[in-house]
Amino acid sequence: MNTRKIKLALTAGLINKNTNGNALVAVKDLMNVFADEVGRFIGLQPVANRRIGNAVRETYMLNYENCTLNVDLLSLPKAKRQTIQRFQLQ
Repeated sequence: MNTRKIKLALTAGLINKNTNGNALVAVKDLMNVFADEVGRFIGLQPVANRRIGNAVRETYMLNYENCTLNVDLLSLPKAKRQTIQRFQLQ
């Protein structure tokens, strides 16, 4: 599995994709392009949830057969907006 290629494609895809609705769906859609390398999607697991003023910082693990993608989101519930702060492919 070429993690560098996946990280680069995921970064470019997220820059070009509108993630205002649900950022996790956008990440999952982009990861589906690499299904041959990462394997099939196994599940989504929330890891952490912290309130920061009006925002909520959330961490999720997207589990695939061959890897795990950790995603940190900053959600603004009143504005219905999510921003991806960081992701890590393991």
